[in-house]
Amino acid sequence: MHSTRSIWPRPPSLHGTSQLDADVAVDVAIVGGGITGLTTAVLLAEAGKRVALLESRQLGAGVTGSTTAHVTEVVDTRYHELESSFGREGARLVRASSRDAMATIMRLANGAECGLHSVSGYLFSEDEAQSAALDAELLAAERAGATVERTEVPLPFPTQGGLRFADQLQFQPLQYLAALVSRLSGSAVRIFEGVTMRDLDSNGRPRIETDAGPTVIADSVVLATHAPFAKLTLQLELAQYRSYALAGRVASAPAGLFWDLADPYHYVRRATIDGHTYLVVGGEDHRTGTVPESGADAPFRDLESYATRFGMQPDARWSAQVVESADGLPFIGKPDPAQNVYVATGFGGNGMTFGTLGAMLIADAILERKNSYSELYRANRFKALTALRAVVSENVETAAHLVAGHLKPVSDTPLGELPIGVGRIVRHDGHRLAVYRDQDGAVHAVSSVCTHQGCQVAFNELERSWDCPCHGSRFDLDGAVLDGPATKPLTRYLV
Repeated sequence: MHSTRSIWPRPPSLHGTSQLDADVAVDVAIVGGGITGLTTAVLLAEAGKRVALLESRQLGAGVTGSTTAHVTEVVDTRYHELESSFGREGARLVRASSRDAMATIMRLANGAECGLHSVSGYLFSEDEAQSAALDAELLAAERAGATVERTEVPLPFPTQGGLRFADQLQFQPLQYLAALVSRLSGSAVRIFEGVTMRDLDSNGRPRIETDAGPTVIADSVVLATHAPFAKLTLQLELAQYRSYALAGRVASAPAGLFWDLADPYHYVRRATIDGHTYLVVGGEDHRTGTVPESGADAPFRDLESYATRFGMQPDARWSAQVVESADGLPFIGKPDPAQNVYVATGFGGNGMTFGTLGAMLIADAILERKNSYSELYRANRFKALTALRAVVSENVETAAHLVAGHLKPVSDTPLGELPIGVGRIVRHDGHRLAVYRDQDGAVHAVSSVCTHQGCQVAFNELERSWDCPCHGSRFDLDGAVLDGPATKPLTRYLV
């Protein structure tokens, strides 16, 4: 099974509404058609703003369409860790803001058929030595305001105890996006699919150059692209990871959202699709552009082994990009206060919750409404000392990839001898090329140098893509951008 498509069905109504065939001037331009971009568009439309939303592929084709859709206040950075970094008040604000984002999702869904319902969330461990960590988290989560208790965990294998968080949410993400699009009917929002931002001039009134030719001029620009094309200083505070998921039909599955304390950790939920019950299992994250020591297929193999404990045989498997911040909280707002450009990134594994929160904070900022959470998530906030080690560690690895990639020996194998289904970095006519031979025998050749900061890309044999280990940009076999922060494609070569 080689599939890398998620199980979430795409509603026919989830599509763009306009063609970009002339220059556009609007109040706000949004780049990115996932949950952050579409939620921002809805909130601004409610205030009567003229909005242009640009999505380079299809709506929801990025991380939102590949999420496992845990909508929760149980954030990846544990509450006792948040207390250490941001104080008890900071931890309380994280929990309160997460609950407000969940309330916004419930309001915007407004009864739509998107599988939205309340479930319990369980944080658990299989290691008795982690009992103290669960106790510390219980006390910190209670101080933050969560309704949480120590409990037995309703899983088909023994655990060493866990915590139950009441009233979390789950949904089907693409159906939820379709509900957001339906709310935009009759508004001053135009949605352009298949349009890529090539450049952004943020001096004065922001101006977006597109691959379609026409430009988009706006009073404010929102980069809802997960890995925004923004200041390098912001990129230094982020790290991109691949996270993996499996899904398969089962006779029954435990109700709830489940997260363990393993490293790398696992997350589990059930879903109902076309009347059938599915189990969804995710985890086994690793840094983008690197290969696990036990092999490229190791994350899926390990997840498949984990899934057998539930009696599940996977029907589908896929992966998605996860962006982690150095201090454990997202960056939301203006990276540069002097420019009207907003970002929302660093959501970790909480993209549905924090993506919605990002839309709320940015909409309030554009509409000049006060928001009590904006300072906590400020995009240009000074890093806490506790985050310094993470910033240094991630960027030492980035520097190592930048240097080592260009020093690695390349293949001198003639292109005519490149096996089918293989991607390699080769030397050809004085150039380092990233080449792949497809099932028809055709050779796809592109520059091996990432267009973001010049690192050498590496072949991802699971997804047949070229991935950059420095900042996480990803490109298809012909060089088109799949994931940022790169905005320009790899140069194609005819060989």
